[in-house]
Order: sequence, then C-alpha cells, then structure tokens
Amino acid sequence: MAKITAMPSLEIISGFKGIVDFYVHNGIPCARRWPHSPGHRRAPLVEAQWPILAHAAKSWNTIPPEIRQAYEWMASDTGLSARDMFTRAYISGWKKLIATVDELE
Repeated sequence: MAKITAMPSLEIISGFKGIVDFYVHNGIPCARRWPHSPGHRRAPLVEAQWPILAHAAKSWNTIPPEIRQAYEWMASDTGLSARDMFTRAYISGWKKLIATVDELE
C-alpha cells in the first residue's frame, strides 16, 4: 500500500485497471498492486475450513426468522451483515469445540 496525495482522475484509474488498484482507506487516498487470485489451488489449512463454511452457509438458510432478526439486530452498526455475524459466531463456536475436544484427548 502506498499513500498518495490525491486520487487521480477516472481516466488515469481506468488506464491502470488490472495493474494498480486505487482506493480510499480511512479518508486517505491509497494505491496498491492490483489484487491477484492465488490460483485454483489453496493452502491445505484453507481447504480444511471449506466444509465448515459450507455448513454455516446452509445453516443460515434454515434458522427461524426470529433468530435471523436477532442477528440483524446484533449486526446493525457493526459493518457486518447478519449472515456475516452468524458465520463468525458459528466458526467461533466450532473453534471452541475443537479446542475442548483436543484438551480431552
């Protein structure tokens, strides 16, 4: 990331599309190398989390409306969506469960 003095014009930004990413962070204009996908293959620890995320996504679609409303209320003013808040809580609970199982072994 590089802080820049001012945001360039849209023509300049368009000319650097795919090379330089211009954005504003906390009110400060910045530039960085254009983000690239790491490819199709992911690290084993990343891939190990996919089933957990998939289960959290499926679970969100099955929770009762009252619980969904509670997550919407909790997520308000946090910058997260209700679904993001639910997923974060789900994964945190999963991590605590794994830590507890590890302690028992």
